[in-house]
Amino acid sequence: MRIAVIGSGTSAIGFLYHLLKTHPEYEVDIFERGLEPARRAAEGESILYGFGGAGTFSDGKLSLSPQIGGEVADYIGYESFKKYLPECLELWTLGFDRKALERSDLSEGPRVWDIKRAFNENRMDLTLGEFIHVGTDNLATVIQRLYSLLSSHKSFHFHFSTPIKDYSHADTAVIDETGRSYGPYDQVILAVGRSGSVLLNRILELSGADFTSNTVDLGVRFEMPAILTDEITQILYEFKVSYITAQDDKVRTFCVNPRGYVVREDGSDFSLVNGHSYTHQKSDLTNFAILVTHKFTEPFKDSFEYASSIARLANKLAGSGKILVQRYKDFKALRRSTNSKMQKSFVVPSLKGATPGDLNLILPRRTAADIEEFIEQLSRVIPGANNPDNLLYGIEAKFYSTKPDFDQWFRIKGAPIRIIGDASGYSRGIVQATISGIALAETIGL
Repeated sequence: MRIAVIGSGTSAIGFLYHLLKTHPEYEVDIFERGLEPARRAAEGESILYGFGGAGTFSDGKLSLSPQIGGEVADYIGYESFKKYLPECLELWTLGFDRKALERSDLSEGPRVWDIKRAFNENRMDLTLGEFIHVGTDNLATVIQRLYSLLSSHKSFHFHFSTPIKDYSHADTAVIDETGRSYGPYDQVILAVGRSGSVLLNRILELSGADFTSNTVDLGVRFEMPAILTDEITQILYEFKVSYITAQDDKVRTFCVNPRGYVVREDGSDFSLVNGHSYTHQKSDLTNFAILVTHKFTEPFKDSFEYASSIARLANKLAGSGKILVQRYKDFKALRRSTNSKMQKSFVVPSLKGATPGDLNLILPRRTAADIEEFIEQLSRVIPGANNPDNLLYGIEAKFYSTKPDFDQWFRIKGAPIRIIGDASGYSRGIVQATISGIALAETIGL
């Protein structure tokens, strides 16, 4: 069998890692618009593209719960999810002692349930799940080891700096941006992540496949003293909390980084804010995303453009390639933070070079009101969450990929095309994306 894999991120790695065990004889061409691991840098498009994908520079948080990070378990079945989970953990901790890595501790039953009760008493839902934290620094090492393993296999052929722009149904071939055609292939696997939405939507339209894509999460990265969150993060590592506002909007926390750092994440034409945490480098601050879910109805269909246009506006106000930062006190008062105000702040930004400004000039009114309501509610459980000197960075957005209508195991109806990982719409994190790839590798030859 001859296979084309477009993208070499998390789900593609899971697919190739398992295929190496089950069908090492299959010929596989892997097309990647970015670079190999040693040449990637945490800036520009290299943050999103290259071997390892967008997860390369993440904090390496592995969620072991099928309820966190997607709906892959709903699609492949919970028994299959549990079956593939050990291999997923083996892959992402390659060469490390898993027991020595940071993890959530749900064994402390009474303390865990006391925390959950405190959130529930304040109309906030805490999702409990076990996590293993690899760390941004260790993750880079794992990805280099995985690349060395996979690239050395004689049947796996990597094509870096080769963006695929089109697909030919007649020839079952893929076409790069220069017009060169590769193929034919027995199977074409799209593992392009959420950043590959343009190619994904084009192929879906050419295939006549039904799909939905009308949701985006938009908000800020929030930063506060770690000493105020330690009581929770030392047990759970992170708190995944959701809340329904007075406007009936869903607000949630995402990607909690205890004693971590706020970072800039550059895309092709806009920059977003994100957070990292390292195993061997700690700050005195904890950061996490506060995201408001936006679901659109007809006739509007482009949730990606909605959020990206807001991000571009934020970048213009902050200055080229920069992120806006604002004190919570100023955010509530609808006034701009300035350099002089920031110098008086008790909380010193971990993201150096962020531009003081006013996020109220960018965020939709309803979104800003939801974020303020959430912070005030959170302060009832975590005293000090509404401290005037706590910081908001913007913009942070989480894009939901299209969710195609599959006929079997991630396959588009009537076409030899499979879609895995975040591009499938079924995963939103490292573990579930990887398991989608492993599951496909297990069944693709059947």
